[in-house]
Amino acid sequence: MIEPSAAAQLRRIARRRAARDHRRLRSRSIGPAGDSGISRLTWVALGASMLPGLAALVALLFTWMSVGQTNKDLQISEQGQITTRFNAAMTNLGSASLDVRLGGIYALQRIMQDSSRDQFTVVSVLSAFVRRHAPVPVSGFKPAEEYRPPTDVAAVVTVLGNRSADREVAQDGKPLYRADLSSVDLRGLEREVGLTESGMPRRSNFRFAFFTGADLRDAGLENFDLSGASLDDANMSGVKLLNADLRHAFLGGANLTSARLGGVDMADAELVGANLHNAHLSRAEETKETSGADSSANLTRADLTDADLTGADLRGANLTHADLSNADLTGAKLSGAKLSGAILEGARGVPPHTRGGSP
Repeated sequence: MIEPSAAAQLRRIARRRAARDHRRLRSRSIGPAGDSGISRLTWVALGASMLPGLAALVALLFTWMSVGQTNKDLQISEQGQITTRFNAAMTNLGSASLDVRLGGIYALQRIMQDSSRDQFTVVSVLSAFVRRHAPVPVSGFKPAEEYRPPTDVAAVVTVLGNRSADREVAQDGKPLYRADLSSVDLRGLEREVGLTESGMPRRSNFRFAFFTGADLRDAGLENFDLSGASLDDANMSGVKLLNADLRHAFLGGANLTSARLGGVDMADAELVGANLHNAHLSRAEETKETSGADSSANLTRADLTDADLTGADLRGANLTHADLSNADLTGAKLSGAKLSGAILEGARGVPPHTRGGSP
């Protein structure tokens, strides 16, 4: 039998062991996964080493946000500058001084080059300028009146012709907008044609443009791209259209008497009722502008119904599948002309041996 004093001593020993074990358990539970105090220092050091990377990430995010805001501010600033330039150009365009007006015209050209979204607006403004400053007189022209377009009007035509064509045609090939030069007086227009990097004459872009009722007598439209253009009832007597592109153009009722059409491409053009009396469409019209190129006119599938071709020089012209119904070919020169598949029903002045095909 254990004495009371001994039992008390044993209880004290047991309590000390229990307290020691409790302290050990508490020290093990401190830190992740029961790490010791030394492990805690390791975690603190690891966290401290991550701080620079976190700071760099925050700085990168801030920089990205700042660059985005800067680009946005830059775009707003650029649009503001274009608006200011446009307003200044419009003010110059209305000046009484020719030099100032020319400055406004070329300022608008620069805006077109710098901002594709503003090209439509500039084309509309410049087209309106020509219609206002060079209209066809309602009362008609004076007899034997000689005329050349004013300097600023000629400058506008040059600027319009030099604009980018790629911005104006949708993916389906249809025009997004058109230059409108209807009923304008451009008689005797002479435009200095520049050269491309390859040394070829630069084309003037007037695709799908409106020239309805315009007076283009004796105008120099060499190398003009007038594909899809509307030239109905236009007066083009004596016009020079060497190497011009008139595919799918509308020339119903147009006056093309004595026009020089060497090398012109009129494939699929509509010339119903057009007057081509004494027009020159043959290889004989080859000049320095057409030298080295096929200068015979291409009238493939052209609609020449009721057209007046009396005395026209059609030597070597390609009239394959053209519609010449009721056309007047009296006195026309058809040597070498290609008439395969041409519709000649009701046509007058066609030699009998040509009705079955090419002469």
